Amino acid sequence: MNFKLFILALSFIYQIFSQGTGITTCVANQSCSQCTSCTNCSDIVWQYNQSSNTCAVADCSKIPSSPKGLTDNLCASCPTANGANFASSDGQSCVTSSQSCANATNGNGQNWNDIDCGKCSQTFQYANSKGTQCVYSSQSCSSQNGWIDQDCSYCFPNTFANSQGTLCVQSTQSCQNKSQVQNWSDSDCKLCNDQKPFATYDGQNCCASSQNCKSQQNWTNSDCTQCQPNTFASYDKSKCVPSSQSCSSNTGWLDSDCQLCFANLKYANTQGTQCVNSSQMCSANSNWNDNDCQLCNNSQTFASSDKTKCVNSSQSCSSASNWTNQNCALCSINTPFATVDKKSCVGSSQTCNSTSNWIDTDCALCNPKYPFASLDNNSCVNSSQSCTSIFGWTDSDCKLCSPSIQFASSDGTTCVASSQSCQSNSNWTNSNCQICNPSAPYANSMKNGCADPSVSCIGRDPTLASQVWTDNDCLSCYQIGYRALPDGSNCVNCLAKSGMSNSDCALCNGTDDGDNQFANSQGQCVAVNCQQTSGWVDTDCIVCNPKTPNASSDGTTCLNTSFIALLAATLINFLLFMI
Repeated sequence: MNFKLFILALSFIYQIFSQGTGITTCVANQSCSQCTSCTNCSDIVWQYNQSSNTCAVADCSKIPSSPKGLTDNLCASCPTANGANFASSDGQSCVTSSQSCANATNGNGQNWNDIDCGKCSQTFQYANSKGTQCVYSSQSCSSQNGWIDQDCSYCFPNTFANSQGTLCVQSTQSCQNKSQVQNWSDSDCKLCNDQKPFATYDGQNCCASSQNCKSQQNWTNSDCTQCQPNTFASYDKSKCVPSSQSCSSNTGWLDSDCQLCFANLKYANTQGTQCVNSSQMCSANSNWNDNDCQLCNNSQTFASSDKTKCVNSSQSCSSASNWTNQNCALCSINTPFATVDKKSCVGSSQTCNSTSNWIDTDCALCNPKYPFASLDNNSCVNSSQSCTSIFGWTDSDCKLCSPSIQFASSDGTTCVASSQSCQSNSNWTNSNCQICNPSAPYANSMKNGCADPSVSCIGRDPTLASQVWTDNDCLSCYQIGYRALPDGSNCVNCLAKSGMSNSDCALCNGTDDGDNQFANSQGQCVAVNCQQTSGWVDTDCIVCNPKTPNASSDGTTCLNTSFIALLAATLINFLLFMI
């Protein structure tokens, strides 16, 4: 400012006693009535020159040393030595601009440049972008950097400085004002900062994403970080999610992250290495199935029998074959052993392939076809009853329950170590009878059963007083119909049809008249004394000896004639039938 005043003072010294230059710009009606000078130029007089039709200041030296409100008329009539012929915008000096400073700031000018603006005004020293006026910018409107919003609004109306301050852009809001909440759009972001061309998801900032932050496809983690800080791209790349880790991770998974990252894989597996589409959380303690286990745990792939957990069995816990003890114990702690046929698991007290300590309940569980423990408890057998039963024994059950005592006692209450079945009907010995039937400890005389005589039936010595035969012993050792001889030396079969003697018949049938007390020629007992020597009649002969059916005429003997013999034979057969 002081420099300009110095120049103006010099010019005025130069103009002392100097008449101004004639000008035509303010001539009106052959007068200088329209010519102006300055607000404090009361001594300035304009003179009209009719011949040149111009007006000029009569004496330029009258201009005050500190003029105010200078006009272009005065500066044109009294130009300085350097040719300053326009009044500055503040009216305090004349300047060498290429056009009048009158239109420097009203927006009605044209072709303004920084040089002219700088001459016209120290405040509005730069031409705007269109050259229509000078503006109050802090730098030239042709600058390539250092831009701020205010300068842009002067140089380029309705624009803002971009984020880098390298140019002005037509965004809808300031690119540089960080003090206010802003609602960014992609178009504004592209204008403000081509390195961050997209608005963040919440519109609060611009970011360096490779795509629009409202996109529904092609998301990457880096773009998500730009658009929505602390988010990651979903697995299908359709959106950004606030998971705790990248959706492409292979460890550290949580259910919450899975549900954010995946549409159909809602739960983290037990190792946290991936997300799976199981029907429930992998940390559940109920309702497990094989499919969920295989999804949730690659080492425990089957659901336990009670569905409370997953186990590392080698087959499904719902299998109906190929069971092992190991799989049973894994599938169900209450049924830890595989059955003999491997079709199921059971809660026996020991493994089903044990060779000792068997009990009926374990056998029934382990092998239903062999439901009873053997007597030595070393195996299971398919007997019809428990090997500890106290009745109902059969040989087949005894053989199954105890091969060393494989026959059932006669009363079926136990198994015994006899040499043959206690149900045999031959080859009996006293030892077997004593084993099979203690109440009938001796083999009968025919060895087809056991009996309860006072002395053994076999090997008996009737010469000993303690071993003589009695009717009771004969009945026991033989059968109904046997009686002891009077001397106890033997037994007689009173029901025999042959081999009888008179004494046998008398013993068996009595000696009263009519009793069959005599033996005939066939050893049968009859009521006729076949040894008589007189009194024979045909009927007696027939009874005593069918071969001599005819009594002699004197009755002393029996004879045989063909007709009589035939008749006698017929009669004898009839009588025998009747007997």
